[in-house]
Amino acid sequence: MVTSAPPIQDGRVLRGERNRVAVVEAMLTLIEEGDPQPTAKRVAERAGVALRSVFHHFDDVESVLAAAARLQAQRHWHVVQPVAPELPLSERIAQVVTQRSSLFERIAPARRAALLVEHDSPVIRAWLEEGRAMLRRQLVATFAPELAGDGRELLAALEVSASWTTWESLRRRQGLSVNAARRVLARMLTALVKEPR
Repeated sequence: MVTSAPPIQDGRVLRGERNRVAVVEAMLTLIEEGDPQPTAKRVAERAGVALRSVFHHFDDVESVLAAAARLQAQRHWHVVQPVAPELPLSERIAQVVTQRSSLFERIAPARRAALLVEHDSPVIRAWLEEGRAMLRRQLVATFAPELAGDGRELLAALEVSASWTTWESLRRRQGLSVNAARRVLARMLTALVKEPR
């Protein structure tokens, strides 16, 4: 005869999962609000849980940060979609610019925070590199006709031009609006792929 777990145990499991999710959500919210390195105490306060609950669910603050990075990826990285290399060049460029500007605007606060700890955090370093690799693969597929043959230098130029770092420079250092930054990015990509190699 199969018996179900006592309701009290089910309640504890559900409460534990809710607390775990609340901790991850709190970490991501604090980062997005401008706190690049939230302490466990601040995360616990924002999540509405005891400090010990943070360390019951996670080994350390970096583990919480890694879970927050995964949550952010689930929420935002879906905007990066394949762009058919058969499309006219102007359409491919427009789609890449639209997708990346949308992504970069969404992830900017968390990306800034991640860059602050990248050198000390193997987990965050791996997540950042995975994101860069995904964006690189999109460029390789999108601009396959232009990259045919030995396109290593062109790919390097495209990757730098269409990177989050460049977007951040256009938006924060130069103070451009989203639309103006999109136009600049499109201009850079167009100049690169149309330039004779």
